[in-house]
Amino acid sequence: MAPPPKIYTLPEIEAAASAPGFATRLIDAIEDGYRSYSRGEFNAPPIQTMGAPPMAPFAAEGGEGDGEYSAQTCVKSGYVTGASHYVIKVASGGWPFPNSGSMQLYSQRTGRLEAILLDEGLLTELRTAAAGAVAARLLAPHLMAGDEGRCIGVLGNGVQAKYQLRYLGHVTDCRNVKVWGRNKERVQSFIADMASEGWNVRSVATPQSLLDCSLIVTATSSREPLLSCSSAAQIVRPLHITCMGSDSVGKAELDPKLIAVGDLLVTDSRLQTKERGEFQGALGQGLVMLDDIVELGELVQRKQMKGKSEPKNGKDDTRFTIFDSSGVAVQDCVIAMMVNEALQDHVK
Repeated sequence: MAPPPKIYTLPEIEAAASAPGFATRLIDAIEDGYRSYSRGEFNAPPIQTMGAPPMAPFAAEGGEGDGEYSAQTCVKSGYVTGASHYVIKVASGGWPFPNSGSMQLYSQRTGRLEAILLDEGLLTELRTAAAGAVAARLLAPHLMAGDEGRCIGVLGNGVQAKYQLRYLGHVTDCRNVKVWGRNKERVQSFIADMASEGWNVRSVATPQSLLDCSLIVTATSSREPLLSCSSAAQIVRPLHITCMGSDSVGKAELDPKLIAVGDLLVTDSRLQTKERGEFQGALGQGLVMLDDIVELGELVQRKQMKGKSEPKNGKDDTRFTIFDSSGVAVQDCVIAMMVNEALQDHVK
């Protein structure tokens, strides 16, 4: 009889994910994962999203504080050809749900369930933050330069917004931040929390006030555009925007007209971007074409940027770039296998 699967609890997973060097190794591994995805080496069935449009909402009740329903459960799965495991991830969140979830690792050789990571959604937060760091490293080289006037803009003040800054801290020494959020009390809590970690954060009155930053990260659950501009002349280049909030059908944080003036549009999955993610609106309105969008894994392979304007690379790049991530299962496979290996080594 085969042994039962190993079950790892959240404290065990937190210890593995907070070990020295884990974050930098994860950033590099996620970058490699994107490369595998764009090479066709990753195998993934369609994403399942429940509780969000066009499906009926869950029968959710309660929740702390006031909020607008945004609960959903997402199931992502897949495997790298020839790797040791395939992974099924279930993650829930959005008001009034607390973050929760698990990752299951199955042997590619036997099909048996070998490990369950009861991570309560933590690993999804971390792999998403690592993706933001990969995008910044590739698409915002100007932020890596030693200019004291640099600033990071954050749209949103939740858990993912905090993790985005923490992981950005591994690829840039910039610590100046502007943040916008709907709830002033939560914004002030965000400022206090990140200040305790060495960030110089101040709030702004409107999302548009973030447009003078070098890098903007969006991490809300909005279904209406929050960040907009009326013309390309309003964009202070160089500028890079990383969009993390639009992970399901109908979500939107950027005005499609803002996306249309981007010099380089990048996504994690060209297949997914047609139906979910930040570019779905601009594509639907015919403001951009699918051929205008390049996958992040393709940029990783080339280690250079190619888009609608003259290809450039390095700190002198003055383009307006946008990376939209709706999340791909290769990220879950990468972090699940990393954590599982670390936990097994700890037991040894």
